[in-house]
Amino acid sequence: MKFDLFSDDQLQQVHEASMDILKSIGIHTKSKRLKDLLLEHGCQEKDGRIVFSQDILDKALKTAPSEFKLYGRNNDHVVEMGAKKAYSQTCVGTPSVIDIDTGKKRDVKLVDLEDFVRLTDALEYINIISPIFPRDVPQEIIVSVETATMLRNTTKPVRITAESSHEMKYILELLRVVAGGEEMLRKRPLAYIEVSPISPLEYGFDPAEAMLDIVEAGLPLGVIPCPMMGSTGPMTLVGTVAQHNAEILAGVVASQLLKPGSPVIMSPRVTFMDMRSGVGLWAMPEMGLAAAASVQLARFYGIPSTATGYSCASKIADAQSGYEHLYNALMPALIGTDIIAAAGSLENALTSCFAMLVIDNELSSVIQRTVRGIEVSEDKLAVNVIAEVIQSKSNFLEQKHTRKHLRAGELWKPNLSDRQTYEKWSINKDKVEESARLRAKELLATHRVEPLSVEVNAEIDKILKRAQDDYLQRTSNMK
Repeated sequence: MKFDLFSDDQLQQVHEASMDILKSIGIHTKSKRLKDLLLEHGCQEKDGRIVFSQDILDKALKTAPSEFKLYGRNNDHVVEMGAKKAYSQTCVGTPSVIDIDTGKKRDVKLVDLEDFVRLTDALEYINIISPIFPRDVPQEIIVSVETATMLRNTTKPVRITAESSHEMKYILELLRVVAGGEEMLRKRPLAYIEVSPISPLEYGFDPAEAMLDIVEAGLPLGVIPCPMMGSTGPMTLVGTVAQHNAEILAGVVASQLLKPGSPVIMSPRVTFMDMRSGVGLWAMPEMGLAAAASVQLARFYGIPSTATGYSCASKIADAQSGYEHLYNALMPALIGTDIIAAAGSLENALTSCFAMLVIDNELSSVIQRTVRGIEVSEDKLAVNVIAEVIQSKSNFLEQKHTRKHLRAGELWKPNLSDRQTYEKWSINKDKVEESARLRAKELLATHRVEPLSVEVNAEIDKILKRAQDDYLQRTSNMK
């Protein structure tokens, strides 16, 4: 079941605006590798910027694959990119967490990352794991520690952010040792790795270098610019969408010029700012609209996409967080995104919350059921069953057809929502946020993740030690 935000003419107009941006304005980069790659394939340098030709853009978009798969450590968690199933993914980079016992906001610690990953591993409808941001880990090795922590505490696919070639070195070592080698990782990627161009229209040296490393390693690349409307993008929705579509397409083109057929993901993240306070805003209907617009563009190109959907301004898991998450997530889901990101987030993506993650698991089950739509078949139309009931003057409860379809997934069933009468509910008066918190605590106490082997864990420790020693050596050399 898919809907459209733009008409065909509007979609073509936005697409052509993005093409014009790349052909007339282009991108700026300090990466010689990226610049040389683009120039060698026919791009031109104009006033220090790299501009693209229509022919280069068209050819690159044709080679980007429309489908590929992400894998977990076992065969239980395969994510089919391009199938537009609205998989859900946890929040990334939140520096704060709502303590599961006290309900107070505090800094994220490494143990919180471990627990957040383990909880996600236990939740049926959260399919991909991103790392929250532990503040008790040295910044210089945090990506390596986050990657190792995720790989140790889940069997699901993971999402990683890479900001430099240096980080990519250890990311690849960790992924390869868990996957069983370089070739096995190429065949069954355990992760997709995202890089962030700088809006407007710049590929910084480190992200550009990391991007090329990802493509050379044969792993799925996510391109995730985050223009802020009115600050690093135009003060119009469609203008910012056109700009950041161009920013994404520049990365798509680079990936296909370097290695045609490389898996790539369009990861739009239009953001907003309160012009009075300067606070970033992640909870407004325009966020869902911008995400939906970008997802429709990705669908137009035949490239898999992600979108932020589980975002809110609420500071706790409450009614506000629920309706903000749902209205932001449902729009891109109905347009056809592959992944809805930011599950478990609060406070404009600054805070993570265990209870909210459980609630988002419920929302994800609603969304995934919705995008599945209504299947039409002779059996499900049930004309003969209707005739049988009328002719025999019986009812549908007595029909084999009813028993056949009762538990076959035709109707959504909640894990968290309360469907009792008011009288039964009023005995305990359970609130959904408290039920979610208790469910999170129960799963953390009982869920066991399939462990890595002793040998693989030992190799991970060695890689982390090398990353730590490398950091200390570079720090020493700077003194």
